[in-house]
Amino acid sequence: MHVLHIGAHPKAIRGLYRGGHEITVLYEAADGDRMYRTPGLRELATRACAVDSYRHVEALWSALHHLGPMPKVDAVLTTNEYGVVGSAILGKQLDAIALDPAVALACRDKALQKTKWREADVPTAKFVVLPEAAAQSVDAVRTLLAAAGLEFPVVVKPPAAGGAESVSVAETAHDIVRVARHDPQLRRVLVEEFIDGPEWHFDGIIQNGSIGRLMVSRYGEPLLCTKQGEPTRSMGLPPAKHRGAYAAANEFATRALKALGLETGVFHFEAFGHPGEFVANELACRPGGSGLWTVAEKTIGLDLFAAATQLFTGDEVETLTASPDKVHGWVHLPSVAGFPNTVHEADIRAIPGVDDVVLVPLGVPMRDMSETSSAGIGYATVAAADEAECWHVMAEAVARVRAIHDERGRAALQARSTVASVGAPLRLTHRAPAMGMR
Repeated sequence: MHVLHIGAHPKAIRGLYRGGHEITVLYEAADGDRMYRTPGLRELATRACAVDSYRHVEALWSALHHLGPMPKVDAVLTTNEYGVVGSAILGKQLDAIALDPAVALACRDKALQKTKWREADVPTAKFVVLPEAAAQSVDAVRTLLAAAGLEFPVVVKPPAAGGAESVSVAETAHDIVRVARHDPQLRRVLVEEFIDGPEWHFDGIIQNGSIGRLMVSRYGEPLLCTKQGEPTRSMGLPPAKHRGAYAAANEFATRALKALGLETGVFHFEAFGHPGEFVANELACRPGGSGLWTVAEKTIGLDLFAAATQLFTGDEVETLTASPDKVHGWVHLPSVAGFPNTVHEADIRAIPGVDDVVLVPLGVPMRDMSETSSAGIGYATVAAADEAECWHVMAEAVARVRAIHDERGRAALQARSTVASVGAPLRLTHRAPAMGMR
């Protein structure tokens, strides 16, 4: 099969290569850097072409012409969030195997998916879309929110960004108008009900409408806490010890996926609440990022990136060797905005329980952690004897990085570079204890 893959994730490309497929890769600059830095990866693809954006169908389609004559494309696939809709549209144009464009859009646009969930009686937050938020008056915004049954505080976000980018909490209509006029991503804005409580994510595969494999994970804190400088951390729950949570998550995810029309593919689904009382937050039809894929491999034996292609090529979804005797988690490592990274991998690997470390190179300027939920200097994965120890090791990794920053005089910079959230401080109360889980 000739597979056109949008994006250059090494695990996805290697999975296609193991299946014996002819591979054409289209990649953005960042993915191209990774493709050529990873030894032997470029050689697995028959042909490749750079594109300016995965979001531009024009760029993707024209790239095929620039590559010259080639066999008919049999499938157009992606594991990249921003390539989901473009690959679906291009696949339809090429009469190739691909995700249905309407399903792809429902898995990208947060307002559309919430509409479909409400129609299917899947619990989700109240919301309203302000199509011209930057041009609307404060009174008009206040009226629209009241009509939608929304009360302050509310969450303000782009309809289709990722990683909590440009997301904030607003306490007043003035706050909404202000951020809409300040941030180009918020000219059209989704305003939704603020839901406090534990945040979970469910990751797995669905095939012909049935969930095949599933990992249930709990975030240490709601992702909005990243706006206050708290790094994202998550733990995969051991299936044998949490059968009730897995059953509830399977039932809830099945309903949510059906409402969006996603019958086959990989999914990353975030929800609030407790087993039996989940509230749908956001769903994406691609693998989760950062250290999540490693935790999935070791918790349920699933390579999410390879599975994302194998489900469409007809290859058997591979089963990896899991580590059921360990509890696995991952944590982003905090940064100090603007200064070069000076943390070495060895600094973190020395912590007992740290399984692997991925860091930006030494000397690279560190990002502001309020930008996205994935901002930081990298991440560490953890393998621990039990859940309490897993949370403890992740907390120790964060503390170690912060201590290194402080030792090198970064504390003052960190205080100056903190970006204040819009409105009053977030009122997030449900956090996993440092030494355990609720």
